[in-house]
Amino acid sequence: MIRKTLPILCLLCIPSFLFSQLIKPVISFDVSEYDFKTIYEANGVVSYEFEYTNTGKVPLILQNVHATCGCTSPEWTKEPVVPGQIGRIKVNFDPKNRPGPFTKTITVTSNAEPPVTTLTIKGTVIPAKMEQLLKTFGYKYAIGDLKLPTVHASFGDVLMGQEDTVSIPVVNTSPEKTLRPGFLKVPEYLSVKFVPDTLRPSEMGIIYFTFSSGRRNEWDYVIDRLLLTLNGETVPSNAITLTANVKEDFSKLTAEEFKSSAIAVFDTTAFDFGPVSGNSKVEHEFILTNKGKSDLYVRKVSASCGCTVVQPSKTSIPPGDSTHIKVTYNTQGRSGADKKAITVITNDPRKSKSILWIKAFVEAPQSKAP
Repeated sequence: MIRKTLPILCLLCIPSFLFSQLIKPVISFDVSEYDFKTIYEANGVVSYEFEYTNTGKVPLILQNVHATCGCTSPEWTKEPVVPGQIGRIKVNFDPKNRPGPFTKTITVTSNAEPPVTTLTIKGTVIPAKMEQLLKTFGYKYAIGDLKLPTVHASFGDVLMGQEDTVSIPVVNTSPEKTLRPGFLKVPEYLSVKFVPDTLRPSEMGIIYFTFSSGRRNEWDYVIDRLLLTLNGETVPSNAITLTANVKEDFSKLTAEEFKSSAIAVFDTTAFDFGPVSGNSKVEHEFILTNKGKSDLYVRKVSASCGCTVVQPSKTSIPPGDSTHIKVTYNTQGRSGADKKAITVITNDPRKSKSILWIKAFVEAPQSKAP
């Protein structure tokens, strides 16, 4: 009789155990990460309140709230939070002597399941002293009273027909003068926005550059230089360089379109002129053949320096047809072994960019007999 009773008692205990697990409180945060973005050391302590709801069936109790460092001091609801009610965790961050980006975590321990939850705050502290600000963010370039961490912005790869935006932060280092930055001339394929449009003394800002590859309508590596002005006046060393690598978008090609696309094939990708006398010109023609099933378009041909002149005989090549890319190498001002590259951009999706090489050994020009 005892043997039969024990299994029954065990079975009766199982639902009670499971029930005790199911009735644990549940802590639900609307936001578990908060970005202060930019805060100023001079403005002192900043705060944010994380709100949570007890979505369980029994009261929720926070047992501890612990921050990763002393600069972050949390305050929280100490009383039990009944089901359906809201509790709060206030996080204070002191930016004093903490310049630059920061990320801090707050560990919340409770009687909920799971018992540990992590909250995060982050942002960037702007130092109170100008010297520390410039050192922290690396503002090593000066255009008048305006300082920048760089005078070059790269859009990276941009597909033809698309736009991209990059930015450069700036700061007005003048203790008394307000600056209104601008540019002498901006081409139609670029747009510029200053935020804010005027900078008070010691104020930070951002210059946004937007590049339209369709309006630029040039392939491969492109470069632009804009001349910055301050309060309508030009200042020394005021060039901002913008670069982009414009590519064709082949991602939308179907398998059949790819199979029947153009194929660019060169007779050779390197040519050696051998010994060449100085102050002379030599020529070579590379032959480009379309071995695909669609028209091949030569998007761009460029040389690595002005001493090499390149001119394709035609830029639209039907299947089975060819074009000649004529290279003229001028040895003037050169001596010894020399090597130059010619870049050819086509609509061949297998390899849209090809590099051709020419090389020569430039000998000293012979002096004329008296």
